[in-house]
Amino acid sequence: MLYDIVFLIFSIIYLPVLIFKGKLHREFPERFGRYDKVKERALLSGGGRIWIQAVSVGEVTVCKSLISLLRERFPGHDLVLSTITKAGNDLAKNLFSKDAIIIYFPLDFSFTVKKAIKYIKPDIYIMIETEIWPNLLSELSRNSVPSVMINGRISDRSIGKYRLVKPFLKNVLSKVRAFCMQDSIDAERVISLGASSDRVHITGNMKFDAEVPYNTKDTAAIRRSLGLNGDDQLFVAGSTHKGEEEVVVEAFKALVNEFPKLKLLIAPRHIDRIEKIEKIVKKCGFKAVRVSGLDELRITDCELRILILDTIGHLNEAYSVATLVFIGGSLVKHGGQNPVEPAVLGKAMLFGPHMFNFRYITKALLKEDAALQIADKEELVNNLRMLIKDPLRISGLGDNAKRAIAKNRGATKKNLEKISEILK
Repeated sequence: MLYDIVFLIFSIIYLPVLIFKGKLHREFPERFGRYDKVKERALLSGGGRIWIQAVSVGEVTVCKSLISLLRERFPGHDLVLSTITKAGNDLAKNLFSKDAIIIYFPLDFSFTVKKAIKYIKPDIYIMIETEIWPNLLSELSRNSVPSVMINGRISDRSIGKYRLVKPFLKNVLSKVRAFCMQDSIDAERVISLGASSDRVHITGNMKFDAEVPYNTKDTAAIRRSLGLNGDDQLFVAGSTHKGEEEVVVEAFKALVNEFPKLKLLIAPRHIDRIEKIEKIVKKCGFKAVRVSGLDELRITDCELRILILDTIGHLNEAYSVATLVFIGGSLVKHGGQNPVEPAVLGKAMLFGPHMFNFRYITKALLKEDAALQIADKEELVNNLRMLIKDPLRISGLGDNAKRAIAKNRGATKKNLEKISEILK
């Protein structure tokens, strides 16, 4: 009851943020366990059911390898995939509408989770990464539904907050049947918070298993679509955050006279920041061109130096033709973005000091000499210069990146075995 009151107060305080950010979308009632007639019929029909919770885009992407394996191993079970963010929900519908019932995750009120569980009737609940919702886990336990955490991690940022509520959290964690953690640090942290050590397993990071989307276009067509000439080199700054574009553009400015064939493509993590990035580019003395505005008539434009990717779902294409890649979210204290995709493509990567969201992957890449970690703009400039002058070093980093990913695959299958063990 006390938790419900606290959660209600938080929800009321957070309501203006939802309104301001436009997050009160048409399907928001699903967060109270209210579904339209089509979903209601789908949820009320069928037999055995596996419920997977993936917060947003990153977790939904992890599901690519998991869902196909679940369908193969448990053909008699239906799948329900829930998300919290709209972006995650949209991606889930795009990827898995034929494989699973896609819903929004219920708000963690007692009455709401009871209603959702009544509709879903899961045989098992699978939470991806750190999804600790006390009322839901308690209600699942009361209904004898086992819960499993997979790809679990406790970040540097969140461990301190969890420790503040350790006595409460210990009781909640006792409801979870198994914790499949990414590495030994995550395992030690969840045990320190109260998880029983015999329920904690180190299975690796499922993001190593991510499948890179297949490009229907060949690289020549992609290069043409980006206005690149035959000998142009492309530096892609992927999934950048506020405070990084200035650094990247200034680094590019320091190199462009020395390397006149170098082009820059900035792909911001949030495309609603496009106009702000255009102002940054202009302030540095360049003209930015949105990729959606390019056409065949402009591909020979010698003044075309900086591109901004303003469409969703095309970063993989840019990575596929990149000479060098910078991983965004790493020069600011965001924690970095996922470097697996460019690594699988064999690209030479650089990232900043703040990669704590991908600690295990970062460690594996650096151990294999598969990426370069830089501290600031000066190191970015120096390392870019060194790499552009040394094509063999670029190809070596790319080859090492492919090898590092291949060596660390297999977490999804390990997690599947633990799920199978519990479900049986």
